[in-house]
Amino acid sequence: MSNISSLTANLTDLDLIVLCINLLIFLGSRWIVKGFKKPSDKHVSSTKLWALRTINLILFALYFLAIFETQLNRQISLTGLTLLLAFILVHFYQMFLLYKFGRVKEIEGDKYRVETYQSEVFSLLGVFLAIIVAILVIINIWDMTSWLQATSVLGALLLLTYSTKDVWAPDNINGLMLLYNGDVEPGSVVKIDELNLLGIAIQTTLTQTVFRDLRGRYRIILPNSKIRSSKIEVLTKAPVSGLREFIDFKIAYGFTSDQIEQFLLSAWKNACDLEVAINLDKPASVKLVETGDHAVTWRLNYSVKNVYRLIEARCAINKATYDLSLIEKIGLNTPSTHEVEISSKAEAFSNTAV
Repeated sequence: MSNISSLTANLTDLDLIVLCINLLIFLGSRWIVKGFKKPSDKHVSSTKLWALRTINLILFALYFLAIFETQLNRQISLTGLTLLLAFILVHFYQMFLLYKFGRVKEIEGDKYRVETYQSEVFSLLGVFLAIIVAILVIINIWDMTSWLQATSVLGALLLLTYSTKDVWAPDNINGLMLLYNGDVEPGSVVKIDELNLLGIAIQTTLTQTVFRDLRGRYRIILPNSKIRSSKIEVLTKAPVSGLREFIDFKIAYGFTSDQIEQFLLSAWKNACDLEVAINLDKPASVKLVETGDHAVTWRLNYSVKNVYRLIEARCAINKATYDLSLIEKIGLNTPSTHEVEISSKAEAFSNTAV
């Protein structure tokens, strides 16, 4: 008991406040992590929880030892605690903005609360304010208030901000533009050929945009500056009748136009029975695109009323066309013209010999 009394006697009111804050963060770490955006993997949530607790324990140990050892440990602990508190407070401020100004979007049956232009602008202002306050607190912790009177320090900070503008400014500005324009909003199906992207926009922040690939269903994260500098096709901005798509088929010579048109339209009708995303009310059409050296290219135009199932609709038409080609004896493979020429010459030679 005497040892405990001697330990507590060395504690000041500030020490008790700091240790209590550390203890509250440690005990409420699970609740703090749950306040973060819902992760797609439970392992991510567990990692964040243990990372927060580990950082908290290190800061707690440094400060506790500093009470009986050196002042340096106390300053390091207070600096770390200031940064940790600033991060947590900024996070919950951003969550408040998300629930205050954000919108709820339903994407493929899942509901997401997404950022808006207003929430990101206020979030950016909050981050700048938190950085300024944290810097002022850290300067006082290290007893370097004289730095505030030196114009060289302020000039160095301004120079650092200006020199790093190419790193943080483009993505932030382009992120605000994407949110303000509203073209690539969460739920939009976009196609960017330059980036080999065909996916659904899930979330747009100040620095990046998250997509879900339509083919593999995995997540793709791209910087906003790269998206803004590319050609973007917004497929969800299609007419009410649906998105107009097409598939090209290379079919051998020897069939009439009516035969091919009837063949492809019949395949399209069969595909409508396989996939509900294909718009049956909007008739398909067949066009001759190219008469090549080895085959004729025919284009089947059709409408998709559910762009989220764009890939499934294409696969259904390919399957229906292949199955029907076996029945109608119309090959979808490109024939080899050279073999036909060789066989024709051989037949001509045999007739001449006879």
